Amino acid sequence: MSEISDYTLAEYVAELRRITSTTSDYAEIFEQVSPLARKLALSRENWLSPNHYSTNPEQGFTAHLLHEEPDHSLAVFAVAWAPKGGTPPHDHGTWVVVAGVDGMEYNIKYNRLDDRSREGYAELEERCAFLADVGEVICLKPRGIHLVRNDTDEVTVSLHTYGRHFDHNDRTAFDLDTNKTVPLVVDVR
Repeated sequence: MSEISDYTLAEYVAELRRITSTTSDYAEIFEQVSPLARKLALSRENWLSPNHYSTNPEQGFTAHLLHEEPDHSLAVFAVAWAPKGGTPPHDHGTWVVVAGVDGMEYNIKYNRLDDRSREGYAELEERCAFLADVGEVICLKPRGIHLVRNDTDEVTVSLHTYGRHFDHNDRTAFDLDTNKTVPLVVDVR
């Protein structure tokens, strides 16, 4: 169940600025940002609005921008996942911290097996699969690959914090059947 807190988006962003001004080490960022992302996710009454539940039915999800610095760093989104919607396997091109806000989401993390020498080609193998519930946090490095799926009959929402807005990074989606890669384009509102 959700813990009630007075933590706000503005406080979270101030902490993100402080943390990223003192370190660029992923492990340190994850260690410091993860509990704050969880705290904000559990304080959803302070920032989550009904429009953050709207989804793009064709895409299966929608990213609602909550904050972005002028240089496109520290992008924070509420991502709404349509029932039975989700992503293909993909990377982010930057570090990302994801916290469950409302509902349970299925995640699969992958290892990339090829040497990245063939453009447009990738071989992946499943590393682990798990359900992420409200308040649970997932961290991924820029080349970390995962997929997210909402297997429920309700819209679910998660909080995504990126080191840099994904529209300003090279993000890749992976086709498991053909081993082809394509740019990942996301509906942002």
